[in-house]
Amino acid sequence: LTTTILEGLAFGHVNAFSPLFLSEIGLSPAEVSAWTGFLYALMAGVAFPLAPFWGVLAERYSRRLVIVRSQYIEALAYFMLALAPDIWWVLASRLLLGLSFGNISVVIATQALVTPRKHVGTAIAVIQAAMPIAASIGPPAGAGLIDVVGVRGLFMIDGLMALAAGLMVTFLMREPAKTSGKASVLSRTGQVMAMVWQRPVLRWNFLCLFLTVGSRAVVDVYLPVRITEMSSDPAPVIGFVLGIAGVLTAVATFASARLVDDAGGIRWMAPLMILAAVLTLGIAMLPSIWAIAALTWARSLPLAASNTLLVAHLTRVLRPGDQTAILSLTPMPRNTAMFALPIAAAVVAPLGVGVALSIGAVAYLASAWVSWLAEKASPAEIEAIRLQAEREAQTHGPSA
Repeated sequence: LTTTILEGLAFGHVNAFSPLFLSEIGLSPAEVSAWTGFLYALMAGVAFPLAPFWGVLAERYSRRLVIVRSQYIEALAYFMLALAPDIWWVLASRLLLGLSFGNISVVIATQALVTPRKHVGTAIAVIQAAMPIAASIGPPAGAGLIDVVGVRGLFMIDGLMALAAGLMVTFLMREPAKTSGKASVLSRTGQVMAMVWQRPVLRWNFLCLFLTVGSRAVVDVYLPVRITEMSSDPAPVIGFVLGIAGVLTAVATFASARLVDDAGGIRWMAPLMILAAVLTLGIAMLPSIWAIAALTWARSLPLAASNTLLVAHLTRVLRPGDQTAILSLTPMPRNTAMFALPIAAAVVAPLGVGVALSIGAVAYLASAWVSWLAEKASPAEIEAIRLQAEREAQTHGPSA
């Protein structure tokens, strides 16, 4: 939780204050709008081809090494960003940052593995709450620090936080027991990907994850740009709006654990995603900064619940022995979404920031339909797992 908060603080500053930094290095407003989306998408483009392998590598060799790999790379990327003289150095630092993706899912998968089944929802919510906690602290604190040390100084502090997170995991985290068999990394990766493709309930869950994460990425990237368009002094406004949103998201993340049930709470996804679509359209269209702030804060509920419900749903439709590998594969749809949807938004951004934000609203609506499909497919899968567990218990006795 602590190291994830430190990483979230640093990454949140990059998202929130990149438009200001791009202006500082000489880009025009139109260039800032386009480059904001392209930088995020290209960063995710580096990440998504590697996504299938991090979980399998963690499962086979070392979860700790996979996690600290991310944190040390993050530290280097933030230091490069702080020293960047032009947009090409910024691009290089963001591409390097793309190599750091994949550790949060390994943290969550490890947590799910060591937590009693009845408490998995709460445990997932606690870890997921790290990011909104960071989001509630990061933008306001970052806005204040910018007045003292500038944007470059802020990115240098971010590098130190990522480095501190890496050192903490290196020296304080014990390595959990390995759970993989003798299959090679490529073979095990192929098995896991085949399982997702062959089981409809997993396909729908992963597609829903793609759509919700992509929608969130579009809003996260273009909300600061929208505020910058409407405010003469955007840094404190960005800090205030995102800080309150972070507090509300943290509270809603803990509360969302109560929605987890025997099917993972997947039935709540469709109405929550419809709500998210409506709120995102409002952010795209309304001309008042306070209306945008209010809708951003209201979006905290569906934003907080979506990841918790989708991960909890996976724990209900998977055998315990498959949970780590499948949960560790979730960066693949996440990273793919963070590439595909922001770059689609960047393509239409010259038509207006509101048009770019509308891409997120449409994806939220699509996720509502896909989550409904996942809900319909879940009962049969859960019953099959229950029957398999009963057969194994009868075959192997009470110790099974």
